Amino acid sequence: MPMKIDLIAIDLDDTLLDSTLDISKGNRRAILAAQNAGIEIVLATGRNYAGVKKYIPLLDQGRKGNYLVCSNGAEILEAATGAVVERLVLTSEFCHEVAAFIDSEDLPWQVYMDGKIFYSKINDWALKDEKLTGQPLIEAGPRDSLFKYGQTKFVVPSTPDHIAELYKKVSFLFQGKAEVVTSKPYFMEILPIGADKGSALDRLTKRLGITMDKVMAIGDAMNDLSMIQEVGWGCAPSNALAQIKAAARHVSLKSHDEDAVADCIFTIALADQPSSGTADLEIA
Repeated sequence: MPMKIDLIAIDLDDTLLDSTLDISKGNRRAILAAQNAGIEIVLATGRNYAGVKKYIPLLDQGRKGNYLVCSNGAEILEAATGAVVERLVLTSEFCHEVAAFIDSEDLPWQVYMDGKIFYSKINDWALKDEKLTGQPLIEAGPRDSLFKYGQTKFVVPSTPDHIAELYKKVSFLFQGKAEVVTSKPYFMEILPIGADKGSALDRLTKRLGITMDKVMAIGDAMNDLSMIQEVGWGCAPSNALAQIKAAARHVSLKSHDEDAVADCIFTIALADQPSSGTADLEIA
């Protein structure tokens, strides 16, 4: 019998969201059942608040005391309002350094402010990000004003093969100065030190008086690895990367298109409450 779970952290893209970027009724029903059982639900995502907020009402997360881990752990926010509980930032000086390096590699970059994506050069990947998150694209403009107060992260888009090579180079170049992670095979992210999902969950659980051994985390990609490794129950859908499956304590036989999140919740967190008992939970 698994130990009691007090909090479930769930990645969005390719984990909770299906291929149409929607949350299935099965997953919503499982999350509602977990909340009814007194379990905290925390969405832990690379997205910022603007890219998450439309999902909050679907999961009944708009109540006081619900939190989000956003920007791959650079932000802990109140789910209802997006108010900042904690935010880590790259300094203005370092932002200029990062932008200059990426420019020297003849690659585009993008940063996120006020619900908008600011890009250095328009490209197919930026257009995909706009579609994925629903945030409008804006040309970056003068960098002094763009970087005046620092940034939570840079995203560098390219082909998967190029990103794999660049990741090694950037990890070495900015070692000790930034966190570097791939959130998608075609996105590399440069974040403040301490901005990873595992560290953010550790800080949030301390605020909530919950120990990490009583946390379950579900994710599919390399930016989920830290939380998969650091919680008591790291879980993965069947479509997760091989490295994530290898690190997970439980791997669902179902994919993100087959209600893998619900499967993990009922298998681990609600093991003593069969899923059939949730059929009467009202889902709009």
